[in-house]
Amino acid sequence: MELHSIGRAVFDLFFPKRCLNCDSVISQDNPLCIFCASNLPCTHWNLDNNNLAYQKLKVLCKIKSAHSLLIFRHDNITQKLLHNLKYGNHPEIGSLLAQKTLMDIELQNFDGIIPIPIHPKKLKKRGYNQVIPYAKTLSEIAQIPLVEDFLIRMENNPSQVFKNREKRLNSLQNAFALTDKDLEGHYILVDDVLTTGATVSTCVNLVHSKFPKIKISVMTIACGV
Repeated sequence: MELHSIGRAVFDLFFPKRCLNCDSVISQDNPLCIFCASNLPCTHWNLDNNNLAYQKLKVLCKIKSAHSLLIFRHDNITQKLLHNLKYGNHPEIGSLLAQKTLMDIELQNFDGIIPIPIHPKKLKKRGYNQVIPYAKTLSEIAQIPLVEDFLIRMENNPSQVFKNREKRLNSLQNAFALTDKDLEGHYILVDDVLTTGATVSTCVNLVHSKFPKIKISVMTIACGV
């Protein structure tokens, strides 16, 4: 144990961990320095229908409420966090942001949390679905079941970054499918970032095509403005 501690100390000395935003040296337990962590662009929204996330989605699908933790802009700290969560093998970011989410809002009277799935090819390449650490932590802390066997990804679509909402919607028409699982009640659909709303609305409308009485609220780590 002592040798392991010495080895860890030597490694940290020569290869210190750095803040994902400003590159300053930080402890091994945090992805951000204290300054960057205290200056996250939080929305301070409630989980309701009085925010930008809900306004983006209400014209595309039927949802009860919506919430996003962070504001997403090109090259801001949120984009850096999500990039490292998605591509940098930092699943702990999702878990930490879920804990921060639950400091601001309370989750009550929900029957389950449904994460947006990724295609098996992307799952194999990345090693994990970037939405799961966030959704799983919400599930564990709020004691709401995590429902991973309901929504599946059928098509491995290319990046949607440079497409407008109409093109995204068209490209996602057959991207998702439902399993044979039956659900009823009020569920939270979780994704990493809400931009045009194409992905989330496609999934909501798919669920309602088979289960029109299911209530759906939406939570994302970030929302583009």
